[in-house]
Amino acid sequence: MTEHLARVFGALDLMCLIMGLVFLWSTLILLVGLLSRWHRHPKADRKLRFAVLVCARNEENVIRLPVKSVLMSRYPKECREVIVLADNCTDATAARAREAGATVWEKTEPSSGKGDVLEWGIRRVIDAGRFDAVAVFDADNIVSDIWFDAMNNALNDGELIVTGRRMSSNATTNLISGWYTVYWDLMNELSNRVRTNLLLSGKLTGTGFAFLLPILGREGWHTRTMVEDVEFSIQSNIAGRRVAYVAGAEYADEQPVTIHHMWRQLCRWATGCWQVVYHYFRPWAWAMLKRPSFRLFDSYFALLTGMSVAFLILFGFISIVVRIVAGAGVLEAVAMFALLICFIAFVSSVTGVLAVLLSSKKRRPKWPAVLTFPIFSFVLSATVLWTLVCPTKTWKPIPHGN
Repeated sequence: MTEHLARVFGALDLMCLIMGLVFLWSTLILLVGLLSRWHRHPKADRKLRFAVLVCARNEENVIRLPVKSVLMSRYPKECREVIVLADNCTDATAARAREAGATVWEKTEPSSGKGDVLEWGIRRVIDAGRFDAVAVFDADNIVSDIWFDAMNNALNDGELIVTGRRMSSNATTNLISGWYTVYWDLMNELSNRVRTNLLLSGKLTGTGFAFLLPILGREGWHTRTMVEDVEFSIQSNIAGRRVAYVAGAEYADEQPVTIHHMWRQLCRWATGCWQVVYHYFRPWAWAMLKRPSFRLFDSYFALLTGMSVAFLILFGFISIVVRIVAGAGVLEAVAMFALLICFIAFVSSVTGVLAVLLSSKKRRPKWPAVLTFPIFSFVLSATVLWTLVCPTKTWKPIPHGN
C-alpha cells in the first residue's frame, strides 16, 4: 500500500512539475522579451488596399461605431472599404450600416460561428480581386485614426499578419469589465509585445488584426473551432508565419459586464482552445520534426500556459486529498495547497499591475479591478477544467450596446 501511494504521489508531483515547466517557459519569455529592443516600422510610401470586414449579428445598437471610426481614419479613402458581414440579422443592422457609409453583404445561410462568417466574406473578397489586405473588426469596435497607417507600415516592412493594441471602451464600468481590461493589457504587453520583440509569434485576439491577402492562397480562410483567431494563429505558425504586434494600432471594444456573460464567453474560449490543442497537435509536432524552431515551439506552449495554471491547481488539490486519505496531517496538506493558491494569486497580481503600468494611459481600469484581477484568473482556470467535462456546444454572441 505504501509503495502504491508513493507511485501516486510521484505521478502527481511529476504532473505538477510538467505544468510548472510550461508556466516557467512563458515567464522566461516574458522577462527576456521585456529587456529586448522594440522594432519600429518605417513609414511606408506604398498604400495597401484594405478590405475592412466587420462581422455582425443583430448589432443595430453599435454597428455605426466601427463603420464611422474607420471612415474617419487618416488613411486614404480609396484604399479602404468597410464591408459589414451581416450574419443572419433579424434587426436593422444592415440598414444602420448602410446609413453609416458601409458596404453590406448579407449572409442568409446558417453559420456555426464567426469563423464561418469570415470564410464566406473572405471568399467574396478574394473573388473581388481589388484588395491587398484584409482587416477584421467586431461590430462594437472603435478604431483609432492612425490604425491603418500603423498596420500599413508593418505590412510593408515584411510582416504578414499583424494585430493591434486592444483596449476596452467600458474599462471603468464595473469590476468585470475592469478585469477584462487588465487581461487585454496582459495579452498586449506581456504576451504579444514580448514575443514580437523576440521575433516569436504573438496571438490574434478575435478582432483588430490584419493580414496580406495572398498568404491565404485561392483556398481562402478555413477554421473549424470556436476560437477562429487562435486557430488561424496556429495555422499560420505551422506554415512558417508569425503574428506581429503593432502597439500604435489602437482600437477598443466593449467588454462583458455580468457574471453570466463572462462565464459564457470564457467557456467558449476554453472549449475552442481545447479544440485547437486536439486538432493541431499532430500538424504542429510534424512541423517541429521537419523544421524545428523556437518560434514554432513557443506557439504551442503559449497556448498551454493558461491551461497549465488550471492543472497546477487541480493536481495540487488532488495531491492534498490523496495525502489526507493516506494519513498525512490535514493542516500540513491544506497549508501546502493554500501556499500554491497564494503563489498563483501573487503572480497574477504582479503581472496584472505590471501590464497595466506598461499599457497605454488611455482607457485604463480602476485600481480595485487591477488588485482583484486574480479572481478573474481563477475563474478562467475554472472554465478550462469545466469545459473538459461540459464543453460549449454552440456559439452565442455577447450582447453589445446595453
